Amino acid sequence: PRATLSIEVMPSREAVQRVARGQASLAICLISGSINPLESQVFYREFFGLFCGPGHPLFGREGLRLGDLAGHAAVSFQTDRMGDALAAVTRLRSRAGLTGPVGQSTHLEEVRRMILAGIGIGPLPLHVAEDDRRAHKIWRLPPYKAPPAIDVHLVTNARARPNRAETAFLASLTDLLAQQ
Repeated sequence: PRATLSIEVMPSREAVQRVARGQASLAICLISGSINPLESQVFYREFFGLFCGPGHPLFGREGLRLGDLAGHAAVSFQTDRMGDALAAVTRLRSRAGLTGPVGQSTHLEEVRRMILAGIGIGPLPLHVAEDDRRAHKIWRLPPYKAPPAIDVHLVTNARARPNRAETAFLASLTDLLAQQ
């Protein structure tokens, strides 16, 4: 009951490094490649769609096909490249023929802001974009079926010596994951 929780938002690679150095108890993040000696398990899976903002020429247009996106500028995450955590999004961006990315960030909210500002078409997790989509702040673009799936991981360090609060918190998370 006297424990406190501190959450920092940072790029996934930095979060993994902090767990490895013992500066963080755990990380909930994207991973690509091996993170030995750290351990990871899938925390949840998110599905990505492509979106544009109200100032974009495709905003509000029905019946679009993936080919209609060709030649338009893209914004994205810095891990949107082949061999990295968002490689499935990279392949989608390539299939769509998007140019760029002309804007990048490690933070989801900044990618969202670039989309809203009309800088380019960008990927967002569907569940994150849903409220903006319903409010007509952003417009979902093709493909509408089989969106890229990206696993978000819980990363821990078995060599770490957690305190009682950290042990209890991690046990709660792993119990919840086992139930799912």
